[in-house]
Parts: sequence; C-alpha cells; structure tokens
Amino acid sequence: MSYYHIILEVNDHISTIEQTRDIEIFDITELQPYLYAILLPYFNEQQIELEEENIEFSDILHIEIKQTLLPIQHLIEEEQKQLPSDTDVTITAYEIFNNRDHTQDVTAVIFDLLEAVKIDQADIE
Repeated sequence: MSYYHIILEVNDHISTIEQTRDIEIFDITELQPYLYAILLPYFNEQQIELEEENIEFSDILHIEIKQTLLPIQHLIEEEQKQLPSDTDVTITAYEIFNNRDHTQDVTAVIFDLLEAVKIDQADIE
C-alpha cells in the first residue's frame, strides 16, 4: 500500500507581516477525495476549499505530493531509532521527505497525468 502526503506552502494573511506557512496532509491512502478537493482546483488555478479555510490559488506558493510505503509517523520512529541515544536531534517529516530511500516525489507525475486526461472543474459539475 502507498501513502501520499500533500504539502502546500501558502501565504499567511493572519498578520500584517508577509509570512508563509505549510499545510500538511499526511498518510493519505485514498487519493481521489484530494484529487477533487486540492489537486484539480490547483491544476485549474482555482480556489482550494479545505475543511478549515479557503485558499486562493494566488496564495499558493508551492505544492508537493510525496509517496511513501509506510505511514509518516512509522518512518520517523524508525529513523529516530537509528540515531545514537545521546543525540538531541529530532527527525521530522521533512527529513523523511528528503530521504530518497523512503520517499518519492510524485508531484510531476500526478500533474502530468492531469494534463494528459484534461479533467477540469466543468467535467465535475
């Protein structure tokens, strides 16, 4: 089984200072709901509607889709166990995503497929 992880870097309009933040959705086993909620709207340069908020396309700075064979927490725990016990380093999802042994970046593949089949919002409605 594969697990997918979507990371969006977005502009944060909470304060007056220009800031960005990451929206992370980990351990997705069924990609289809996210296809319609995030990936197709992004591909078609439309607003993304998440549970807590709506994000304008212009506020999305970067999107990545990663694939792993195990849930992210399991991979983090396994990597953490391999560190010397006297180490104060904490493994995060970003270290896992940067490790080619654990993760594949499938962003380009998924968007190439969307381009190939030309699904857009008009087909959904």
